[in-house]
Amino acid sequence: KPKTITLSRLESTLASVELKDLSSAALEQYRASAKIVEKVGATGFNRRLVQQGLLKPEKGISTPTGFGLLLFGSEPRAALTQAGLLGTIHFADGTEDLQDFDGPQVLVPEQVLEWLQNKLPNPIVRSAAQRQRANEPLFELVREGVVNALVHRDYAIEGAKCQLVVTPNTILVKSPGQPVPPITLEQLQSFSAPMLSRNPVLHYVFARMQLAEER
Repeated sequence: KPKTITLSRLESTLASVELKDLSSAALEQYRASAKIVEKVGATGFNRRLVQQGLLKPEKGISTPTGFGLLLFGSEPRAALTQAGLLGTIHFADGTEDLQDFDGPQVLVPEQVLEWLQNKLPNPIVRSAAQRQRANEPLFELVREGVVNALVHRDYAIEGAKCQLVVTPNTILVKSPGQPVPPITLEQLQSFSAPMLSRNPVLHYVFARMQLAEER
């Protein structure tokens, strides 16, 4: 008999995860960014999340899917240990600063920027009519890299984490997983890979929040 195709086990609900495990602040930020009319917690809002694959009705109760927990869960790593992003800054004097971003993943990109801006130099440039921060373009690139790492990683690899590693000369973003078949590494390196998302539900939500593009 024909079988239902499952791209990821995160499409399903997880044991012991309930609607109350989602962060109201993260859901509210999603609602505001995506310009959703219905209020958080309202029937229409939850129905929208069901349509987007973030909630699933089970026995008359809307329950978060793995994707819903990953994006909006107050503590997604309680049920998905592979979730989150590990940040490490190696300073020139040999010291380190560590930061784990374990909360709702929709909030992680901005949290990463705030952390880096507090730790890395960002001198003021006064050459223009309005003074600007020299490293603002750099921080925007880092945010884009972090979003891509979270959206496109292979969450089936449970023993690895997304990581951001900063040294005096480099910023490295790591995301577990091989390219999505049939895309090859060579196609990625030559910038000829077709558009194919490993986690379209994550991609959609980050796009609605103006943190990623689906093009």
